[in-house]
Amino acid sequence: MNEATYYKDHWVEIEPERLEAYEQMFEWRPQSAPLLEPAALAPGQTVVDYGCGPGGLAVELARRVAPNGRVHGVDLNKAFLERARARAKRDGVEALIDWHHTDGGRIPLDTDSADRLVCKNVMEYVPDVAATLAEFHRVVKPGGVAHVIDSDWGLLVVEPLGAERVAELFEAAKPAYRTPLIGRKLWGAMRAAGFSDVKVKILASADTKGLMTPIVFNMLGYARDSGRLSQASRDALVADLKKSLADGTFLLILPQFLVTGTA
Repeated sequence: MNEATYYKDHWVEIEPERLEAYEQMFEWRPQSAPLLEPAALAPGQTVVDYGCGPGGLAVELARRVAPNGRVHGVDLNKAFLERARARAKRDGVEALIDWHHTDGGRIPLDTDSADRLVCKNVMEYVPDVAATLAEFHRVVKPGGVAHVIDSDWGLLVVEPLGAERVAELFEAAKPAYRTPLIGRKLWGAMRAAGFSDVKVKILASADTKGLMTPIVFNMLGYARDSGRLSQASRDALVADLKKSLADGTFLLILPQFLVTGTA
């Protein structure tokens, strides 16, 4: 592991088991609809899904801009794009979506070409937040909207692990995140990038069923790769998580910051 570049490397090269896990994690679910409300999506719009992953969100965006809108899914992982194409075909919206591979720098679209740009849980990993937001501003038409959704890992709650053990786990997993506190930074960063009428909304829900446990297991994988957390400590965390799921004491909260600005 190269700690200086791991935050990007682990998205460029993804082992098969992680690809399968992400397929489930990034599935669009109806209960996630409030995440998109500030974007004011409508039929006929051209929308960019920046960091589209395996395509769950892009497919939902295509449904919302149908029948004559357009979605551009952009990602730096070719395996994600292959899965996204297959998903779009399976769901009958392949004619509405174009897929673009990028190295994470320039978005391969013309200036002022999109009515909306949606970026979900990606900004915490980009090399340069200001440069990425400048690209968003370039691509979105004047009067169009960039809608960024992201976490703030300083606000993660996992019970019954407690704050100290969660902090220890995150410190070990930290090389996987370029800007782990991005949620609280987005409002100022979008204003600095030239967006106007920037609005912030925070959504938080409590997972008591274990649906979000892949988040913790991903962190455990990052902690393993970094070598900053012992096998015994990781095993103890897993055992306590499984016990809490079995006895009904599990609770996970990771607030999502929804930050919307006009180009």
